[in-house]
Amino acid sequence: MSTPPAAGAGGGGGAGAPAGAGGAGGGAPAGGGPAPAGSAASAGAAGSGPAGSSAPAGGGDGGAGHAAPGAGQPGAAAPPDNSVGAGGSASEATGRAGAGSLRAGLLRSAWGRIGGDVFDGDKIVINVGEDRRLVLRTLPAQAVETVRHTFQAPPRWDDVVADAWQRRSVVLRGPAGAGKHAAAVRLLIAAQAKRFYQVDSVAELTQLNDLRQLGSGAGLLVDRPTDLAELRGPQLDGLEDLLLRADAHLVLIAGPETDLGRGVGEYVQRIARPDILADVLRAHLFHRLGDDDAEGALTAAGIGDLAEELLDAAAACRDAARLAEVLAHEHGGGAIDPERVRTRMDHTGGEGPEEWFEGLGETGLRTQAIALAVLGGLPQEHVAMGASALLDRFRSDRGVLTASVETGPVPLRQDPFSQSRRLLAEKLRARTVATLTLGDFGWLPCTVAEYRNPDYPARIIRHVWSEYRIQNELIGWLGGLVDRRSQQVRSYAGTALGLIATESFEYVATQVFPDWVRDETTGYLRREAVAYALRVCLRRPALRPGVRGLVEGWYMSTDWEFEAAAARAYGLCLGGTDLSGAVLALTRLGTVDHIQVAIEIGDAFADLLEEDVDAHAAVVLRAIAEMSHESASRPSGHLVFLMLANLLVTDEPGTAGARRSRPTLLRLAADAPPGHELRRLLGYLWAEVINGELFADEAGGVLEAWAARAEADPQLLDDMVRVLVEDVATRSPRAALLLERYARHWTDRDRFRPLPRTAAVLGAALKAAASTQSGGAR
Repeated sequence: MSTPPAAGAGGGGGAGAPAGAGGAGGGAPAGGGPAPAGSAASAGAAGSGPAGSSAPAGGGDGGAGHAAPGAGQPGAAAPPDNSVGAGGSASEATGRAGAGSLRAGLLRSAWGRIGGDVFDGDKIVINVGEDRRLVLRTLPAQAVETVRHTFQAPPRWDDVVADAWQRRSVVLRGPAGAGKHAAAVRLLIAAQAKRFYQVDSVAELTQLNDLRQLGSGAGLLVDRPTDLAELRGPQLDGLEDLLLRADAHLVLIAGPETDLGRGVGEYVQRIARPDILADVLRAHLFHRLGDDDAEGALTAAGIGDLAEELLDAAAACRDAARLAEVLAHEHGGGAIDPERVRTRMDHTGGEGPEEWFEGLGETGLRTQAIALAVLGGLPQEHVAMGASALLDRFRSDRGVLTASVETGPVPLRQDPFSQSRRLLAEKLRARTVATLTLGDFGWLPCTVAEYRNPDYPARIIRHVWSEYRIQNELIGWLGGLVDRRSQQVRSYAGTALGLIATESFEYVATQVFPDWVRDETTGYLRREAVAYALRVCLRRPALRPGVRGLVEGWYMSTDWEFEAAAARAYGLCLGGTDLSGAVLALTRLGTVDHIQVAIEIGDAFADLLEEDVDAHAAVVLRAIAEMSHESASRPSGHLVFLMLANLLVTDEPGTAGARRSRPTLLRLAADAPPGHELRRLLGYLWAEVINGELFADEAGGVLEAWAARAEADPQLLDDMVRVLVEDVATRSPRAALLLERYARHWTDRDRFRPLPRTAAVLGAALKAAASTQSGGAR
């Protein structure tokens, strides 16, 4: 492809279609049929709606490159026009504000729950070399605050703190049950850490070469890594300077049985088990319930004797914390029954999740257990509806799960009041937690349902898939969850499908994925879920060649549905290991003249940017600029850019503890100095889409979305005006005139949402810039 013109050039003609596009580009259709207008993948192909909440763009079942049935016959209905820019799909695709960033956050959360990544909070990516980056996980703020308020100092704790921080690193040892994790967090709190990060292994720890990217006051925690025996004292010595320069501290937890390497002993601090676990119980219960309710729970009949029995010399600190959780839960349900508390504390009986599942008995409980494995961590309403939907698939006379169920077929009706939420949670080894979850409207309070043991979801999903003949029901149920159009549910269902695919990749790839990719009604949703599943498969090295081969086959297909599926996979999966290859494939797919392919390319580029915005931004924007400069891919390039402008947002701290969000592309431009490559690229692309005729309405809609955010945010308004004037208007007089026209319409009397402040500030800045330019010309 040729290089795009200088930033700010209008939407003029470009070079021809790129050579070597293979199956992704134009050409004669398979079978020797007549080529449709536009490209080999345009009219006559079925279209489904954009990957959001919209309806399909068009009906039909034709593949790319095939003539529509009945075309040219007298009286035959005209095939739907699915070319890029046709219909209302582009407006819907560019109107999903923040959807790309929401998707990325939910995917991280879904893997954290289903994949067993307990610390599934925010991530931070730090550079450890030219081509290497390391992902650190943040410890949840709630967990840190729990330690801050409930920690009970073991014997000699003051000496431990004083001795530990004579250096920047400490290795913490102690007997089983001594509460080493809480002690490690408390040590970091004592060192005045401001942010807390989890490092998974010694190998990752030794890769660190500059901690200043984490900001001042970072606390690093390495909890019993499997490669701890590889650690040596000189490695810790070498970290001292890095930690000092970043004002950071490190705590490494070693189990009592672990052999430590040479020189590590100098860093060891030992802690003992707290003398009285009753104090740990009281602290956790008071933290959960408050003083009065906690005192009432502790003095309830029989609880004192039960606590003394359960928290004996063999108990651990975590047992005291667990007892506080059970007592708080029981107290919320009314009178506390000591026998029920004892039962809940002894619920495991040494069983693993597989044996426990076998003993559940009735199918209703088992469907609840499966729904909790797939959707645990989401609001409890999603879990309940998912369980009901799965149970409905088993309502027949054949009786499912009969290998260990003797109660007969699934009942046609169930009493909805037969079990309260509290009793059901007890049977399912689950809990409900009031927390904040990420959804379509940001972080909102809700009650989530989840297993207490994070190992359960993955093990139960694998168990029911491999041990019972319910594969069709499970796949159909997951498909139904994907079709609900809830981004939260779709992220978790697609991740669960990926876990299944790691067990049966050949079956899922050949028997499930093709039908999902080509689904006529909700194919755009299911293709997204397929990409989620492949993302999970890539975590297994043995499956990586199979995933690449599958996606490359879709890419070379002449069916637009498979080309669209390939686009989503390149964005969500393969771009993480081969960014340049994924970007090249997406750029070439941009020559396919099908609106849904273009939309899914836009979503794919959004996924690549969300993977690592700062590292990927220039590569992605260069590719979109190239697409916009080539005649064959210009429509797709314009649409993709407008999608990115609205799909991606960056959440940041605001004033008075509030949160603010900025469009990510605007943040990149505003944070870069004048003349920086990112600003040149963004200026060129904005001028392209504003000057272009195909997506004029969509460009106006995205600009208005930016303006609406800026109306009540002076800093954002300043950034927006500066970028649009300096990087767009001053380089393209026609774009400047169109920007003035957009701004005037923001104050029209018939507008539902007038934007007088933004319109006035932008209009004045554009007029001042025009006056300066015309004065300079004279």
